[in-house]
Amino acid sequence: MISKRLIFVATAALGLVACNNDAPRLESLNDTLTWAMGENVGRSILTGDAVEIDQELFLKAVKHTLDGKEQPISDTAYVQAIQYIMAMSQMKQMDAASKTAGHIDSLQQQYFAELERTNPNVKRHPSGFYYEVLREGKGPKAQYAQRIRFDYRSYLMFSGEAYDQTYGKREPIIHVVGKPMFQGLVDGFQLMNAGSLYRFYFPYQLAFGPNGSGSIPGYTPLIYEIELHETYNT
Repeated sequence: MISKRLIFVATAALGLVACNNDAPRLESLNDTLTWAMGENVGRSILTGDAVEIDQELFLKAVKHTLDGKEQPISDTAYVQAIQYIMAMSQMKQMDAASKTAGHIDSLQQQYFAELERTNPNVKRHPSGFYYEVLREGKGPKAQYAQRIRFDYRSYLMFSGEAYDQTYGKREPIIHVVGKPMFQGLVDGFQLMNAGSLYRFYFPYQLAFGPNGSGSIPGYTPLIYEIELHETYNT
């Protein structure tokens, strides 16, 4: 957790910019680090929008505190104010996430409705994803907690942009059906016999969810083409 003193020192750099209206010359590593801390605080304030910032009063509070002067509010009032700001910021973030989820949900519903209308081969899994059999294998069916070997290609659902694959990049993956693996894949693999090639359409809820993973942002529905080569008994 960043200490109050660190935040105040960082925001002093913002005061330098605000007063001079020009970016200063950074001549040392400490200058660069100080500026970076100040910029980080400034960016947080700009994106946090829990409170409308009076820049003049804000910078006066920083200087007042660094000078060690008596504060115009009590410690109790300070703690309550900070808690209020954090609560308001969290509420705004939750509201934004709810709006994002609602928008993506609507787009997913439209996408899947069109998919069912135009592709007679597509099927809906009870858990909520869609799939189609591109090639049905004759080997044993994959089971939960079983080790399997497979190749895959993956795409962003709405744009169709490819983002990852094993083909031509690395050897087929050997992995156990189950966690760590998002729920759509866990359920999808258990539909497949060895030798099969399936295409899966995963809503974000059954993929990487609202938080995303790595280069995949939250609320991202995905398409996977999976070729299951082999299942292992042990």
